[in-house]
Amino acid sequence: MSNGIFYVYQYLDSNGLPYYIGKGSFNRINESHLPWVILPSKENRQIVKADMTEKDAFDFEIKLIKQYGRKIDGGILENKKISRWVAQAGWVHSASTKQIISEKNTGKIRTEEHKVNYRKPKTAEHAENIKKANLGRKDDGRYLKTSQTMKGRPWSEARRLAQQQKQVSKEL
Repeated sequence: MSNGIFYVYQYLDSNGLPYYIGKGSFNRINESHLPWVILPSKENRQIVKADMTEKDAFDFEIKLIKQYGRKIDGGILENKKISRWVAQAGWVHSASTKQIISEKNTGKIRTEEHKVNYRKPKTAEHAENIKKANLGRKDDGRYLKTSQTMKGRPWSEARRLAQQQKQVSKEL
């Protein structure tokens, strides 16, 4: 029996396929993930496995992300990160990383208004503006590199099923 407070959850699309896998505790499943992940209706939010330690939750989350695959790797999930460092509770940057961040920020002037705005969550309009700005961005070669990396790799079962469902819906 685990006394863990962590769980792994998924957001489902209208076809019942997951489009985001996450690790959380308390109310994380119901919190916004803007700008890149839209919070689905309550019936499309599912806890896959609960009552876990943080380590077990991370391991299970990574297992599911690898199983379904991220869109940037040719899968079906909106997940951006697969490494746990960005989301681990209590994470602290190393001294060298802090130094680099400090050097990059040296000389930048931030008013109190800037500081207040940094603390505010993005509005839907702000998130949409960021999305629009990125939509017109020129390809710097990364898409070709990703495409070349993915060539010849077998599709995951989840991706194959999603592709078949898309094909069927197009035919209808």
